[in-house]
Amino acid sequence: MKFLIKIEDAINKLILSFGKKIHKAIPAPFYVAVNFIKQTPGLILKKVSSLLPKIRIIFLKTIGYFQHYSTMVRGHIVGFQIYLRSEEFKNKNKKDLILAPILKFKTDPIKAFSILATFVIFSFSSMTIYKNVSKIIKGTKALRAPASIIVEEPILEFEKIKYRVLNDKEVTFDITITASSIEERDKLIPIEKDIKNLLSSMQLQIAQLPPTKDEITQIEKSMLGMIEGAKISSVEIKQVLDARPKYFMQIEKMLSMKDLNLQIFLEDTKRNRQVWVDFTALATNRNIILFLKDHEIEVRDYINMEVEPVIPQLPIEEEGRQIIKDKLKLELNEYLKKSNIEGKIQEVYIDYIIVS
Repeated sequence: MKFLIKIEDAINKLILSFGKKIHKAIPAPFYVAVNFIKQTPGLILKKVSSLLPKIRIIFLKTIGYFQHYSTMVRGHIVGFQIYLRSEEFKNKNKKDLILAPILKFKTDPIKAFSILATFVIFSFSSMTIYKNVSKIIKGTKALRAPASIIVEEPILEFEKIKYRVLNDKEVTFDITITASSIEERDKLIPIEKDIKNLLSSMQLQIAQLPPTKDEITQIEKSMLGMIEGAKISSVEIKQVLDARPKYFMQIEKMLSMKDLNLQIFLEDTKRNRQVWVDFTALATNRNIILFLKDHEIEVRDYINMEVEPVIPQLPIEEEGRQIIKDKLKLELNEYLKKSNIEGKIQEVYIDYIIVS
């Protein structure tokens, strides 16, 4: 064991001596450069952080000066407009007003010449800038001309046409109609709106979403057979998916209400018993949820007052639970309507129901 320890110590000494030799062989400027690279980001950040207040002051001053002088210009313009509508301007001799700037050269030639020179310089500068910008735009277009040549294709495009499928679901398609030639395409342009209405009114037979390739092919064939008036080579449809799903931020438009007490009417004992319901309401906007949370006690009282006692079998059957959901939805919407709250309750879901 001691022999192994001695070998390990010898290897460590050999590695250390080798490292020292490499360290001595590397020139000193290399370490200076490494230290400089390490310190540079910190120095830059320190410099930038010290300059940020000055940059902010310059930025605020720029905005302030711009607002100040723009307000002054607007004030002069408004004053000039008021002067044009005033009785003084109406009664004044228009000939004297026109000749006044010319006579100014006699009374105060230096001021008049300065104003004229400023106007000429400003006009000349504006014309020069406009000509240079025009040359730049023309040159850029000329450079990009080969890449920007548009080849006209014999197609008609109908974007985002919506169809109702699977009873309550909606699907959106982009439809591209390709004619056999430009001339045939031009025959379709006068009836483009009629074609769009025809395609929109079409009933699609889809078994699932997204539709399968066979279903897409069958729909394209059906559309191809419906279009008349020109020679059509093909019809292509492409499903357009919504940028956001319907359930986006839906949790913030839902309200859960627990232990809602509904009455059960028993004919044999002529007395009432309770059914306890936990339900979740889905609203069209978040403002409704905030309002209902702030007025939860009033909402509970309103539902208890408006919902009549139900028979014992109603909560047990599926149809009965649907009746309870529809009744809760109706009364919540009535409460929102009476409270002048925009929007409505879209759906009510029964989470838990028990009869006592």
